[in-house]
Amino acid sequence: MSTSAYDDTSGTSVRGGRPLMERLMVFSLHAESAALRDEPQYREGDRTSRMLAKDVDLRVMLTVLRAGAALDEQDGESRVTLQVLDGQAAVEVVGESAELSPGEVAVIDAGNPWLVHAIVDSALLVTITLPREKVDTGS
Repeated sequence: MSTSAYDDTSGTSVRGGRPLMERLMVFSLHAESAALRDEPQYREGDRTSRMLAKDVDLRVMLTVLRAGAALDEQDGESRVTLQVLDGQAAVEVVGESAELSPGEVAVIDAGNPWLVHAIVDSALLVTITLPREKVDTGS
């Protein structure tokens, strides 16, 4: 049973619908990233993503990027972790940069715009926590 403030995903022609939050969710990141790489959006483009979990204050997204593809957050209002599962990526945060290899994670504090780009084909786990003042608690 879904415990999320959001409805289940509607699914696509490639992916079935599923809950965005449950009491316990377990994913094989290896299998999920392999499935993303088989999707037309990745085969014909430079990236694709899947939201693994989503609620009012949390987003967990798996992204696969081809070499040279990038993701960014312009306003940087949320705290973020960027974990490289495979490949290699470079992250830039307000004039600082670091290269990330498999098993490494960057933690970016709120208030810092960021950019990550794949040096080689890569899979990243992106976790975003929304600031408390941005979360609509319904009260």
